[in-house]
Amino acid sequence: MTKATSFLNNLVEINCIKFGNFTLKSGVQSPIYIDLRELISYPKLLKQLAELFQEKIPNSIQIICGVPYAALPMATAVSLQTNISMIIKRKEAKTYGAKKLIEGSYKNGDKILLIEDVITTGISLEETIKELEAEGLIIEKILIVLDRQQGGVEKLKNKGFNVEALYSLSSVISLLFVEHKIDEKCFNEVNEFLSNSRIGINENPLQIKPFPKNHPHKKAQQLLDIANEKKSNIIASVDLTTSNEILFFLNKVGKDICAVKLHIDIVSDFSFEFITQLKLISKQYNFMLIEDRKFADIGNTQLLQLSNGIYKISSWADFVTIHLIAGEASLKAIENWDEECKPALIPILEMSSKGSLTDEHYINSCKTFLNKYTSVIGAVCQTTQLDENLLKFTPGIHLSSVADNKGQQFNTPKFAIENLQSQFLIIGRGLYKTENPELSIQEYLAEIRNLIFLN
Repeated sequence: MTKATSFLNNLVEINCIKFGNFTLKSGVQSPIYIDLRELISYPKLLKQLAELFQEKIPNSIQIICGVPYAALPMATAVSLQTNISMIIKRKEAKTYGAKKLIEGSYKNGDKILLIEDVITTGISLEETIKELEAEGLIIEKILIVLDRQQGGVEKLKNKGFNVEALYSLSSVISLLFVEHKIDEKCFNEVNEFLSNSRIGINENPLQIKPFPKNHPHKKAQQLLDIANEKKSNIIASVDLTTSNEILFFLNKVGKDICAVKLHIDIVSDFSFEFITQLKLISKQYNFMLIEDRKFADIGNTQLLQLSNGIYKISSWADFVTIHLIAGEASLKAIENWDEECKPALIPILEMSSKGSLTDEHYINSCKTFLNKYTSVIGAVCQTTQLDENLLKFTPGIHLSSVADNKGQQFNTPKFAIENLQSQFLIIGRGLYKTENPELSIQEYLAEIRNLIFLN
């Protein structure tokens, strides 16, 4: 059991998380109520929370501050755990003495970690931010225990703040459901509440394109049918290096994905027995196979790479990725290949790595000829918008929009769907690197289904 799961189970045990029928401060009726003020009576749990927060604190932080009043003991615990100085922001200034609003030692330009227990609309956080900034303090990061997923986090992110929550309401109920702390009825009630109570954060919200239902290419149509049936646009990117690891992982997430993206040349024990098992499991769970080969050669060489060698990719892959650096001829050779079961093509226009050389000139040059080839069903890209008949695949999707130390940049599912207008989300380490992929994928699906697949 992970630290995060253990802490959540403890919150249920001390009755910080309750299920029933509750009237919130806003007047809204909710099937779940979370009150973290009880934590002050449980020093071991406060220490456990401080340890969870400690993992997410940037090295640049100079001061810790808790939003009054529920987050004050949390901030104290984090300060003691990390040995970082703390200040207290009063709800109102004293009317006597120095009449200070902020207690503690600080100076203009200090970088603050702001801690909050629960965020709904973010109003109390915005008030605290305004008062701290008026004192010349810089809000470097905001850490929250729980995001109720009613617009507060998104609103603050849209204003440029670095905000991260330990849990979303979706992840809480998913964890508790997997841990058998709640039954399916309760799980569905909270999910329905989430779907019906999301608060808009923009006066002019982005219009999300309806998820497509039809495509002229047979394999693309099959992919859309699976996605619409499962209410999932997730493609699992699996950079695992043994056949057993891959098959074990796919048995965990197969029912909730529409495709798996492989790098077959990194599988150390590759065999056609593995391919046979891979095809069987894809049929069992109804998902498709993408070989992320990233072909980047003249047409004839690509045909040989597709059909020959030890991997014989065209005999099992539904789709393959391809770079267009060789120009239009790289597509023409495969388009004219007289092979009934040839894979459909997904060209790569943009990559999710920092400093990628796929600049605007390259992208626009590629877009001039994509529509000429029926084998092309879409493209891998980030900000680039495609013609209506091309499907958009976006990699680098993670619940936390941070970068790693190898140049990989991540986007959240919400940002990819709303801002990038992505149709298929490629998720790698956010699934196969987690301790419980079955649980992790439910967190992604909860967010995705709140944005699309609602009907």
